[in-house]
Amino acid sequence: MHITRIGLTPLKGARHADLDHLRLDPSGPRGDRLFCLLEADEDRVLRTVENPTMVLVSAARDGAVLTVTTPKGGTVAGEPVPTGHVVEADYWGRPARLEVMTSDHAELLRDHLDRPVRLAGIRSAGEVVYGGSVSIVTTGALRELGEVQDSRFRATLTIAADRDPEPGSLLRLGEAVVRVRGAVPRCRVVDINTETGELDTRHLHTLAHRDRPEGEVPFGVDADVVTPGVVRREDPVALI
Repeated sequence: MHITRIGLTPLKGARHADLDHLRLDPSGPRGDRLFCLLEADEDRVLRTVENPTMVLVSAARDGAVLTVTTPKGGTVAGEPVPTGHVVEADYWGRPARLEVMTSDHAELLRDHLDRPVRLAGIRSAGEVVYGGSVSIVTTGALRELGEVQDSRFRATLTIAADRDPEPGSLLRLGEAVVRVRGAVPRCRVVDINTETGELDTRHLHTLAHRDRPEGEVPFGVDADVVTPGVVRREDPVALI
């Protein structure tokens, strides 16, 4: 087994960057989902499934500077400024404490999404993560589903393996060690083409008709970091 792809984004819902390496900190991948968008008129985290063109937005963070680029070529690079206004926002029925930011990024994204939004900073790692901090999909599961665009599943790591590791197992990934928690529940975001922003598959429908726990549509697994460290594409993966 080895790592074939590494991905994350500092802005929740934006395109997953394809990385050569990343550092897994105790709280999860460094630089992952540091910001999110809030609805303009209510304290609710913007949902990518309702705004699929978010996957066409590129975001990168260098130090304190967040750079956001939209498909039409608009780019804003700057440091979001905390307002001190903290809200308890709804994230799929769960509360998330987020700090509203002042920045031109929200204006750029408003023009792209054709709706007003607010940029918010995520105060605690995992506030807007549905599951464990590290997510993993395998090439075997992707192959069985007939999918070549693994970025649809927005996993931290894609691993060359025939099957998912079992819950509770320990995996050594380069310098890091993670403990697998369990299956990752999915929504229709997996049907969004990351190149076009359009819903163009029925993966969720296919997954929903497999044997599964009642009320869940899982694909891939999530994990918590046991030993922090750097992981690199092509690093070996071993059960320990």
